[in-house]
Amino acid sequence: MFDKDVFKQFDWFTMLLVLILVSIGLISIASIMADPFSGEEAGLADYMEKLNLTYVQRQGVNFLVGVAAFLVVIAVDYKIYKYVIKYAYFGIVFLLLLLFATENVRGIQGWFKLDSLDRALQPGELCKVAIIVAMAQIVSQSMDKHGKLTGIKTIAYAVLICVVPTVLVLLQPDFGTAFVYVCIMVFIFFIGRISWGYIAAAAGMLVVGAPLAYQFLFSEEQRWRIRVFLDPELDPLKYGYNVSQSKIAVGSGQLTGKGFFSEGTLAQLRFVPERHTDFIFAGIVEGLGFIGGTIIIILYFLLIFRWLYMAMKLKDNLAVCLVIGVTGMLTAHVFENIGMTIGLMPVTGIPLPFISYGGSNLLTNMVAVGIVENVWMRRPKKH
Repeated sequence: MFDKDVFKQFDWFTMLLVLILVSIGLISIASIMADPFSGEEAGLADYMEKLNLTYVQRQGVNFLVGVAAFLVVIAVDYKIYKYVIKYAYFGIVFLLLLLFATENVRGIQGWFKLDSLDRALQPGELCKVAIIVAMAQIVSQSMDKHGKLTGIKTIAYAVLICVVPTVLVLLQPDFGTAFVYVCIMVFIFFIGRISWGYIAAAAGMLVVGAPLAYQFLFSEEQRWRIRVFLDPELDPLKYGYNVSQSKIAVGSGQLTGKGFFSEGTLAQLRFVPERHTDFIFAGIVEGLGFIGGTIIIILYFLLIFRWLYMAMKLKDNLAVCLVIGVTGMLTAHVFENIGMTIGLMPVTGIPLPFISYGGSNLLTNMVAVGIVENVWMRRPKKH
């Protein structure tokens, strides 16, 4: 039974930021996916005729599903997570293995196509939450016993929890999701106060392993994306095309933008690839300009810093690790997505949280928000 007194500690500031970001996403999708406006529209009927609200409606349904999952997550005490996580983790890893028997979708074996529902499920997204909870349990137990994350076996076990799904998504290949997994591990290890010796060893392994991964694990397309990132003029019409068009759209927005639902934007004219998913930030900045893009970044920073504040106030190690894991996931997504949109990071095909179109990612983000709210609501009350 849900304790009504627990709900009194609900963090409304987090939910306000999430609702603002989701609303921006819905409005952006409506504008970006519309047929190009001519500038001669005289009334509401003329604008409605140009709008393609299919993706807006579908994203709205995605959000409602996410809200339902959010409510389920906050209804159960977060301490129960540690009793069910191993089943959830192995179940999702099994789904990641099953993906290799499916057909490619946009060059990646990352989705189960649910034709009856006209949807697709991406287990790699849901695995982010499983990694957060599983690693939080391991690290927090070590912190409870020793005051920090220590012990070769414990650290190796925690690393294995992250490495197994990371390798599986790299083989899909999906470098962006693998990047998020590693960031989650780094954030949780950091809050676990892991010894600097292990950090130095990991850095050394990264120096040695990165060239090997580039040579043997990355697909040819991923290698080309890295080359183009280092030299944008190397292949501007193929592997560098997405970033090139994105940067043009961002630059065309200038300071204040062209406005949403305005005449013939580059996003509406289909010059920006993946304009409603991975590169939606380019379409938003084209419409709202540098000021609008800056406001969105500030909203994300407010959410990240709010969660960091929560983690500082929590006393339970499991709660701290859960919140920091979710914060790491959000930070990785925002940093990589916006970075690749403006040419500061290689293209990895990673969505912008709460804004990009996509059911699996929005569901994962809403579950993650539910975890943060669950932890905060059940923190010890001041007497």
